[in-house]
Amino acid sequence: MKNAERGHRSTRAVGIAQKASAIGVVALIAAAGVCAPSGAATVRSAAPHATAVHASKKAATKKITFTGKYSGTLTALIVNSSTSASASVTSIKGSGTGTTLGASTLSGTGKVPTTSTNTGFKFNGTGVLAGGGSTLSLKVATSSGSGPESGPGTVTLSGTATITGGTGKFAGATGTLKFNGSFKVTGVASGTQSPAFTSSLSGSITVK
Repeated sequence: MKNAERGHRSTRAVGIAQKASAIGVVALIAAAGVCAPSGAATVRSAAPHATAVHASKKAATKKITFTGKYSGTLTALIVNSSTSASASVTSIKGSGTGTTLGASTLSGTGKVPTTSTNTGFKFNGTGVLAGGGSTLSLKVATSSGSGPESGPGTVTLSGTATITGGTGKFAGATGTLKFNGSFKVTGVASGTQSPAFTSSLSGSITVK
């Protein structure tokens, strides 16, 4: 009789332990927010991987081929002598179109360092392309330029425009664009001039 009672008590203890264990598992699952049919744990285990893939795609960079054409007016103070010339470009304002920017504007400032009158213009400066709620910041350096030594004529420039950043869809953008431009001067005498200009840019933009 005592043995039967002991067996009954043992079976009862095991039953209580199993129930407690089951309740503990349910509590852990509920705390983890996975109160769902069987198999939900497998779906959850895939979530970190999906998140990692999403983060990887989000962090990936891509290159955009860019072309743009702009025209407008620049204002320059020319300082000229019989042997050298320099200029400060106080304002560049233009408009045109560019890839992904659409209808956009070009603005900037720059300087033509003092140079021999027969070596042409070498323009260095900064600029901003803006359109569609986004901007591209540029640092411009001329690799070659030519202009009239005396009298009126056309100044031509070519070089690189390094992308130093941007906003909107171009936030954190990098890259290098080639540029070509030209403007006419009424003469090389010292003074302020505001000639019309045309320019084109092409290259690639790297964005995140």
